[in-house]
Amino acid sequence: MLDPDLPAFQDIQTPALVLDSGALARNISGMAAFAKAHGIGLRPHAKTHKSPRIAQLQLEAGALGISCATVAEIEAFAQAGIPGLLLTSPVADRAKLERLARVARVTDIRIVVDHADQIGVLCELLGEGSRPLQVLVDIDVGQRRTGVCDVASTLALAQLISAAPALRFGGIQGFAGHVQHLIDADERKAAAAVVRGILDAHLRALADAKIDAAIVTGSGTGACSFDASGPYTELQVGSYVFMDADYGRLQREGGGALPYEPSLFVLATVTSVNRTGEFTVDAGVKALAFNGPTPELMIGAPAGSTYRFGGDEHGMITMSPGSVAPKLGSRVLVLTTHCDPTVNLHAYFHVVGHNNGVETWPVLARYGS
Repeated sequence: MLDPDLPAFQDIQTPALVLDSGALARNISGMAAFAKAHGIGLRPHAKTHKSPRIAQLQLEAGALGISCATVAEIEAFAQAGIPGLLLTSPVADRAKLERLARVARVTDIRIVVDHADQIGVLCELLGEGSRPLQVLVDIDVGQRRTGVCDVASTLALAQLISAAPALRFGGIQGFAGHVQHLIDADERKAAAAVVRGILDAHLRALADAKIDAAIVTGSGTGACSFDASGPYTELQVGSYVFMDADYGRLQREGGGALPYEPSLFVLATVTSVNRTGEFTVDAGVKALAFNGPTPELMIGAPAGSTYRFGGDEHGMITMSPGSVAPKLGSRVLVLTTHCDPTVNLHAYFHVVGHNNGVETWPVLARYGS
């Protein structure tokens, strides 16, 4: 476990994003071993880390590619030379589709669509003689966010894609974000089974029409243990690399927590100790995303302490009775709330190595563009 009093931390201005490289490596190798044992591919999500360095570690461990949530991520990771990129969000903005077309002309990427209009614009932008762009149909499997809502639409889009010289039908996507965060293992297992049933129905329709869906992509950190034996050919796992406060609550089938460990924290400085029973740190809503549970794991704070947001620049830590506050100016490591948007708030990871040295890795494609 990291130590907030490491000498290497003393020159870091807070709040700062801190990554334990040892825990990160164990999480990456653990998921890779799981996938290998079940004979399924991994296309981990870059929206979690936005780091080509971490993506490269995932590829070296056996991942077949990387998933991206935004056009900016596709651009940044393609420029960094990361192969096997998949854009998991349908795009309707013509300017962004133009950017995708530019990337597709020089890099082998995959994208998803959920409407015929997207196919028409892509064909227009790519033009004749271009290298075919692999396109998947995005299916709404219950999250009610994007995706087609019936089997007939999947079949129609697959036929349109297959008929377009500039495109190549790659398969289907069924990402169930609403399933990943269900705390109870049995409830999560049942919900994941419903999603797989939906995908099976779409795959049967495609097979009846003699259309091959080579890729079936989706799932995630919370449901991957249930989905490894289903129709998926690859898993879009993401948060396993960091294990934030939300995923830390999830129950594993048979008991216990998920088999990954916290690796990502926000380093904060104690800025006020004048009130009995609590103290203030300089990590508030501009340093930690507030759409997840407040973290219970804080290294450097008295045991039993609890965190609450105190504003843009402040976090309030309440101590259990009888505890003594840390000294003014000392450091505390706070587990991330929701890791993806927390990473998006920071320009760098401060990565702690085996010798307690610290490197900085940039966070790319921020602001969700």
